[in-house]
Amino acid sequence: MTAIESNGTAFFITIFFTVIGDRLQLTQYSDPRNRGSQATIPQGAELSRKDLEAQLKNGPILVNLQDEKTVPYSLLEFPKQLECITAAYVPILQDGQLRGVILIGAREGQTLDNEVVDAFNRTIRLTVNSIVPKTSTAKPVNDRRVSELNALNSLASSSTTIRNLQDFYTTIHDHVRNVIGDHGFVIALYEQKTNSISIPYLFEDGKFSTIETFPMGEGLTSILIRTREPLMLVEDTMNRAIAMGAKIAGKPAQSWMGVPLLAQGEPIGALIVQDLENDHSFDENDLRFMTSVAGQVSGAFYNIRVLEESRQTALQFETAAEIARDISSSLDLADLLHKAVDLIRTRFDFYHASIFLKDAAGEYVVIREATGEAGIQMKRAGHKLGVGSKSIVGFVAGNGEQLIVNDTTRDATYYPNPLLPDTKGEAALPLRIGDRIVGVLDVQSTSPYAFTENKLRTLQILADQLAIAVINTELFAETQEHLAQHRLLHHITTTAASGTTMDEALQSAVGGLQVTLGGDRVSILLADREKKVMEVKAAVGYAPDIYELKVPIGNGITGWAAAHRRSLRINNVTEDTRYIEGSVNTKSELAIPMIYRSELLGVLNVESEQLNAYTETDEELLGTLGGSLAAIIANARLLEQIRAQADRERVLFEITDKIRRTTDLQTILTTTVSELTRATGASRVRIKVGAPLDKEPQNRAVDETI
Repeated sequence: MTAIESNGTAFFITIFFTVIGDRLQLTQYSDPRNRGSQATIPQGAELSRKDLEAQLKNGPILVNLQDEKTVPYSLLEFPKQLECITAAYVPILQDGQLRGVILIGAREGQTLDNEVVDAFNRTIRLTVNSIVPKTSTAKPVNDRRVSELNALNSLASSSTTIRNLQDFYTTIHDHVRNVIGDHGFVIALYEQKTNSISIPYLFEDGKFSTIETFPMGEGLTSILIRTREPLMLVEDTMNRAIAMGAKIAGKPAQSWMGVPLLAQGEPIGALIVQDLENDHSFDENDLRFMTSVAGQVSGAFYNIRVLEESRQTALQFETAAEIARDISSSLDLADLLHKAVDLIRTRFDFYHASIFLKDAAGEYVVIREATGEAGIQMKRAGHKLGVGSKSIVGFVAGNGEQLIVNDTTRDATYYPNPLLPDTKGEAALPLRIGDRIVGVLDVQSTSPYAFTENKLRTLQILADQLAIAVINTELFAETQEHLAQHRLLHHITTTAASGTTMDEALQSAVGGLQVTLGGDRVSILLADREKKVMEVKAAVGYAPDIYELKVPIGNGITGWAAAHRRSLRINNVTEDTRYIEGSVNTKSELAIPMIYRSELLGVLNVESEQLNAYTETDEELLGTLGGSLAAIIANARLLEQIRAQADRERVLFEITDKIRRTTDLQTILTTTVSELTRATGASRVRIKVGAPLDKEPQNRAVDETI
């Protein structure tokens, strides 16, 4: 019996007493204003049938608790405990016999008068036939009571040794069927965190089935769970249900009875018995028995749920720990992502799991790993979604927030993937480090409302760990790339330094650098300080006439870099007026001045047919190489000077040595002229030897010419 609403603003207290022998036993209690006060009215509290029959022989009575002198104490006990100011006792009569009593209590601010009591009494009289069916085939009271006690004792025993939930459902149904009869039977479970209901056990028309999770709504089951009150409708069921605000789906039951499953005062489900064909299939004894059954099994359901949630949480955290260990011990991102999606799908019992990562431009998220045949096909096709698009994954990639679709069949904006036709629920979580979103973890389920708060919390932990793995892998790859580049640059520098001539050194450098850059054009221009121009001394990737190019210092991109002694990186040469074409199809250029001990020696220049080909990292690396090449060029020039000086000194020594070995003047002069001609490469050498002007004419000059 549910609470009565007064003037649409307040609810009365209601207590239902059932006749048991010579006493009236409390079987149902409702105090919507203060549910906690139920503890003051223990289940099974009793009234004297004899006292009440005498008081109620003429119908309902309305008592004022402030006038205790004219009211028997037995009628004041319960209302006083509940701090009522007025109360009414309404009898429930069947064939002139008292079958029960309803106590209605009003507190301060509520009005309980004869009009309200009369209205309630009329309602009782209209429904009184539902208490005991006219054509009852119920068992004798004693047999029925024995069956009930046996059922409750058996359920109490079963509740402590549950090994399989489905078997427990069947056990409950068997006991209910044995006491009440063979009717439709439903076990509904309620999940408060998602505000949803599932039907794991449904017996109807002789068949067993289940119903997938659905949101709390306006059906009788939802009303039963929302009010936490037992409910029985045994005639005009559909109209009475509609009057309660219930929406009826499918064939309506002619008789319907449900009791909530409560744990710690909160609803966790319901037990429902229904007859689709007959009115008056249930009575108050049935409702009382079902209430007792619910009380007996509610604790078991709650314990099982807590145990299962604990087990799932432990397994999920174990999964998170396992993935964390892999992240710390492996830098193979492909293998890590493959293992992650498989673990997530199996450990969380999902239909599908996939990981999307942002592309370099940040415009799309591209699938990198996914489970099953659908995943293989999507990876093969390079499946990608626009960042910020209306898709679930695209939205999360753009906004960095979780997006959960608990029931895809009820979401008008959901677009199904034909490769995953059984998806009923989908959740996407960002892979995020700080403000940076690197990708999305997407999971899908064949059951709606599959994403509990605990699951989502653990999945977000996993997503955060995977984001760290992606960043770590990127950093490792960049480090390895930089290391490889530095090794190549070291090799280039070493090779250039080992060249026997400057030309060999420079040509070796441009060749090695072209390989490092993946085929770009490379040139080295050396500066002529006197002429204030730069000339190409080594090049690769250009036409042969590149060596004829002379660039004035200050002109063009290379000339600007030389004049300002600063690197110059151009992402699009067609938009830079300084560009001097050295080769067709060039799109970007990087010029590095080569400076040694404050002296400009030239420019190292690279060009690409791609826009934005060079980065700050490239500029840094080539700057290092430019400094090394400048040192090599300076050393090569110094070496050439030393070699030239050594050659001159050797030639002078050889000439001097030959001259010293003869005493004949003519031979000396002839030898000197011959050696000087060979050493200098001159076509004519003349030596004139003469006496001083004050000497006698006979001392004439000796003239030796070749």
